[in-house]
Amino acid sequence: MIIALMLTVLIGMVAIAIDGSRAYAVRRDLQAAIDAAALAAADKLQQTGSYVSAEQAATAIFGSNLRLYNAPACSGYGTPGASAWTVTCTYSDGTVLTDVARVAGAQGSRFTISATRTLQLQFGRVLTNGATPTLGATGNGEVNNQRLTPAVGALNQSGCGGAAGSAISINGAGTLGVTGDIVSNGGVSVAGGSLAVAGDLFARCQSTVAGSVSNLCYPSGATTPCTYPDVAGATRSGFRLADPGYAAPSVTGGSQGIGSSNVVLLPGVYASLPILNGAHCWFLSGGVYDFLAGTQDTTDFVSNELKPPDEPDASNNQVASNQFWDSNGVGCAGAFQVTKLTGPRDLPFGIWSFVITSVRTDTYNGVSYTRESAPSMCRSVNLNNHFDDVQVAISNVPGATSYNIYAAPPPAGCGGPFGLATNVPVTGSVTNTNTNPCPLTTGAGCTLGNEQVTLSSQLASPFAPNAAAAPGTTGAYPPDPERAPLAAGLPNQNPARGTGAAGDRANENNCKSVGDAYITCPGPVTPGAVELYYPAGGCLSASNTSDTYVFSGYQYNWISVYEPAANACSNSIGASGNSAYIGLVYAPSASVAVTSPYVSEAAGTGGIIAASFTFTGTLPSFKYNAQFAPVPPAARLIS
Repeated sequence: MIIALMLTVLIGMVAIAIDGSRAYAVRRDLQAAIDAAALAAADKLQQTGSYVSAEQAATAIFGSNLRLYNAPACSGYGTPGASAWTVTCTYSDGTVLTDVARVAGAQGSRFTISATRTLQLQFGRVLTNGATPTLGATGNGEVNNQRLTPAVGALNQSGCGGAAGSAISINGAGTLGVTGDIVSNGGVSVAGGSLAVAGDLFARCQSTVAGSVSNLCYPSGATTPCTYPDVAGATRSGFRLADPGYAAPSVTGGSQGIGSSNVVLLPGVYASLPILNGAHCWFLSGGVYDFLAGTQDTTDFVSNELKPPDEPDASNNQVASNQFWDSNGVGCAGAFQVTKLTGPRDLPFGIWSFVITSVRTDTYNGVSYTRESAPSMCRSVNLNNHFDDVQVAISNVPGATSYNIYAAPPPAGCGGPFGLATNVPVTGSVTNTNTNPCPLTTGAGCTLGNEQVTLSSQLASPFAPNAAAAPGTTGAYPPDPERAPLAAGLPNQNPARGTGAAGDRANENNCKSVGDAYITCPGPVTPGAVELYYPAGGCLSASNTSDTYVFSGYQYNWISVYEPAANACSNSIGASGNSAYIGLVYAPSASVAVTSPYVSEAAGTGGIIAASFTFTGTLPSFKYNAQFAPVPPAARLIS
C-alpha cells in the first residue's frame, strides 16, 4: 500500500514535469504563432488596404509557425463594417483559429486573434478521468492608429507635471477644425474660439479639456451619433507621443540667393535671409532648400505647383476659373488666345478647339523628370476659308519651360477628344519685375513674357487625337482635368491620383519611377517635390499678407518643412488666402504660431508636429491624409 501511494505521488510528479512542460511549450508556441498572425494581418492591411488579404495572411503565418501545412476549413474571409468580422478556421489536428477584425475609426484597425489546441496527456491521464485539456492564447494587433501620426502633435510637456503653460493654446475666433488626431504631451487650453476634432484628442494629463471642445465623427466630421463608416472620437489622457526623429534631408544644391527677379528659384543653400516683400511670385524648382538664416515672407506668393494658363471652371471648360497664380493678388497667372491667320495650308473647315498645358522638367538624383499640368480652359476658332492657319499666343505662367497645345478637330468642339498638336518652348526671360499688366499674350509690359506659334502643318490631315498614343507624342490625349475647388473663391484642386499616366502628371498626386516613367502611386519619386530645411538659427516667418503653397513627395518622405531638434526657434505661419504645406511640417523643438484661417487650403496634409502651438486670429482647419504623410509606423501588438 505504501508503494502504491508512493507510485501515485511519483507518477503525479512525472506528470507535472513531463506533461506540464509539454503544456507550457505548446502554450508558448501557440502564443508566438498568435502574435505573429496578429502582426501579419495588420501589416498586410497596411500594405494592401484589404481585410480579406489581411485575414488570409494571418491564417497562413499561424499555420506556418505551428507547422500545420494542410489548409484549414475556414468560415469565410470578409470586411468588417459597423460590426466586427469573424473568421474561424479549423485545422485537421483540431486546432481552431479565430480572427476578429474591427474598424476603429481614427484608432485604425484591430485584429483580435485567438486559438485553441488540445494536448494529449501522457502520464497525466492516469490522474484524470481521461479528459483532454485545451490550451488557448489570444493576441491583439493594431495598425494605422492616428495618435502615432497626428494631424496636430505637440511634444512639449508644458501644463503637465507641474510645468506652467500649455503645449497647445487656442485663443482665436471661430473653430479650429481638425480631421485626424490632436496629440499633446502637455496641456491643451481653449481660451477663445472652439475646437472640433474629427478623431481623438489626446491630452496627456487631462481627462477633459476646458472650453468649447467637441469630438466629431471620423472621417466625415459629422456630429455624433455616428453612422458607419464613421466612428465617434473621444478625449483621452495618458498617452505620450515620442518624437519620430525623422532624418534631416541631404542638400545637394550649391549656394543660392534671391539676387535677381527671375521667377524661378533653385534648390540649394541660402546663406542670407530671404526677405520677400515686393508682392512678387516665386516658383520653386524641385529639390531641398537649405535656409541657413530662415525665411521672411511679408507679401509674396511662393509655390512649386505647375499650373496651365487660363485654368478652367471645373464644371465648364469654356469658362476661366479663379487662377492659382493670382493668389495673394500677385497677378502672375497666364492666359492664351487663338486667332485665324491666312497661311499656306488648306486645313479642314469647321470649328477647331484648343487647350494648353504647362510643361517643365525637374531633376532628382541626376534624372530629369517631366511634369505636365492639367489642361487649360478651351478656346475655339472657326476655319471657314481656304488657306486658314491658327495662331496661338500664350502669356507665360510661372514654372513653365514649354507648353503643349492640344487640338480637337471639327466637329468635336470643347468636349474633345483633344490630341497633342505641338510643343511651344519658352524662349525669353521670365521675371516678376512688373506683373501688373499680366497676362498679356502679345507685346511688352508683362515681364513674365509671352510666346506665339502658328499652327499649319501640325493640324493638316491626317491629324487626329489618339487614345493609344504615349504622352508627349503627336495625337496623345492631355492629362486629366482639374477638380472643383475646396471652397468658393479658391483655385481648383489638382487631378486625383490615377493609374499610370492617368490623373495628375505635374504635382502632389503624380508618381514616377526612378527612370521617369509614369506609375501608379505610391511610387519612388514625386517630380517637382520640395523640402524646406531650417537648421538651427533659421526660422519660418510667413505673414498674413503672404502665401506659401508647396508640396513634398515620396523621395523626401513627404516632409515639406524640416527643422532639426537643435532648432528651438519661434515659427510664425500666416496666410493671405491660399496657403498649404502638403506634407508634414516637422519642428520637434520649436514653437509654431498659426495666425490665419488660410494656412491649410489643401484637400489633405501630412500633419504638423512641433514642440508647442498657439492659434490666434480666425482659426483654420487641418485635414490629415496618409497619402501626403511620412511612412506610417508598422503594426504593433497592443496586448
